[in-house]
Amino acid sequence: MIMVGRVLGGRYAVGERLGGGGTAFVYRGRDVLLNRTVAIKVLSTQMTADGDFVAKFRREAQAAASLSDPHIVAIYDVGQDQDTHFIVMEYIEGKTLKELIVDSGTIESNVTIDIAIQIAEALRHAHHHGVVHRDIKPLNILITRDRQAKVTDFGIARAATSSTLTQTGALMGSVHYLSPEQARGGFTNERSDIYSLGVVMYEMLAGVLPFTGDNVFSIGLKHLHEAPRPLSELCPHIDPRLEDIVMKCLHKQQDNRYQTAQALLDDLSLLVGDDSPKKEAATMHGQEPRRNAMGKKKRKVSWLAVVSSLMALTMLVTLAVLLYTFWPRPEVMVPDVVGKTLAEATAVLRMAGLNHTIAEAESNPDVPPNVVLRQDPEGGNTVRAGRTVEIVPSRGPDLLEVPNIIGMTLLQAEIDLTRGGFVFGHKTERTHETVPAEQIIEQNPRPGTLTQRGEHVDVVVSLGPPVVEVLTPLLIGLTEAEVVTRLSEIGLSVRTPVTWEFHVTIPYGRVIAQTPQEGERILAGGEVSIVVSRGWQVTTMVVIPADRLAVNTRIEVIVVDREGTRTVYDRVHRREDGELRIPVFGIAPFHLIIKIDGRIDRDEIIGQGGS
Repeated sequence: MIMVGRVLGGRYAVGERLGGGGTAFVYRGRDVLLNRTVAIKVLSTQMTADGDFVAKFRREAQAAASLSDPHIVAIYDVGQDQDTHFIVMEYIEGKTLKELIVDSGTIESNVTIDIAIQIAEALRHAHHHGVVHRDIKPLNILITRDRQAKVTDFGIARAATSSTLTQTGALMGSVHYLSPEQARGGFTNERSDIYSLGVVMYEMLAGVLPFTGDNVFSIGLKHLHEAPRPLSELCPHIDPRLEDIVMKCLHKQQDNRYQTAQALLDDLSLLVGDDSPKKEAATMHGQEPRRNAMGKKKRKVSWLAVVSSLMALTMLVTLAVLLYTFWPRPEVMVPDVVGKTLAEATAVLRMAGLNHTIAEAESNPDVPPNVVLRQDPEGGNTVRAGRTVEIVPSRGPDLLEVPNIIGMTLLQAEIDLTRGGFVFGHKTERTHETVPAEQIIEQNPRPGTLTQRGEHVDVVVSLGPPVVEVLTPLLIGLTEAEVVTRLSEIGLSVRTPVTWEFHVTIPYGRVIAQTPQEGERILAGGEVSIVVSRGWQVTTMVVIPADRLAVNTRIEVIVVDREGTRTVYDRVHRREDGELRIPVFGIAPFHLIIKIDGRIDRDEIIGQGGS
């Protein structure tokens, strides 16, 4: 399917193709409405043919769109244009982490730690929102020019788990990073992402993967049963603490890995700013024993100072608590300040001999701003003078401006409403002459209305123009151009790409078969598939006797037919090779040219009697 030059959803202009694989292709694009560069990921036709996958993908993309973190590629929009399903994402200038590893061979420890921390930050945010990536690998991590890491494919990776990772070709790119539980088809969770991040860190540091093999099955078995080669053997000067972190991520059992991305971040953060390279250099120059002794002495003095300080501080705190507890203070009754303004409440509490603290305000549609909602302790309790009373003020009703969702798809609208603090409400449908199906025609409350957070927004969705059916005409025997003209006259079009097949009786370029068949009903605006004849394929045998061959004789066989000119045979032979028999295929009638040492030896038409 040709995408470059198309405008998806009437808004996103598709530019050059940036990359892709079995699941989707990525293009540079432009949001013509906001005039900004975006990345557009288009699902492959293989995936869009799977209705279950498309439905799952839309749900996962919606979940991924709710993520907002500087280390996660933002999803701006999810949509459909006819049979094309697409995601509009933040455009990142830079390269993938895989490209960085390939270019560098290995990545320095401090850079590896920095990148790993950023990826772990992204995973922490996603896991906190209930989203598990399931396909963390260097190809899904983008590195900007200022070394900022951004994780992508949160929506499509999870949706693709059941649809693409069961295919050997698609699995090969991800199997190197799969956790053991994914390899065996077991339960996956946040700790599966941590395992995959461990593989990524191993590859950055060592320049090689921990497990390799000839096929996906052998690699999967290694994930399940083999231990990776220690990093210290591949990187002799690696900080042992960093090696321990990576090995803990790569533990076969989930319970023995880091249980959360935050726990991994805590350990990685301890290595930031460490002077490990200096220590490694010192070790190389034979100073390790003396340095260790000095280090121990310094640590001993440091710990004594810390312990002494803590003991003194503890004594002071204990003394203060005892004085506060046993020093005689009068008892007072806590006044009830609920319903009073903050100014009134604080004045009343001061007059009662009490301190106060003001907590974060809470929204309440029934209580005006800066009026006390509740207090702790409650009014009427008897406490000692000087006790602190916490008061929680109201910030009034939480009024928000209703966003304009007219013209959006249901998924786009739901994402915008959720981000704006509203709830998708009741949906009704009706036909519309000009608005495409699944786009919103009306909304209530109207755009720009100020209303409370959490308000339901009802919508009317277009069913598209009223359904009109036409009868499929007979197309057998027509040329492709005649088919296009015939179908356009009745509001139909040809499904692309067109299939071409050889046929003995129907001439080249004429339609052999069609779907739907002649006379079958089809919706106006629909597509008709056609099969076009490539003509009659003729086979002939080119025979070169041995006596025509010298010491080194070049034999060329050239075919010229309706599909162009092509050299089908070009080799050098010796007389010792014996008689040559070369099968040649072409669309009849075709022009056969045989050259011996660059001179034309035979020039004739084959299949002259064919159609």
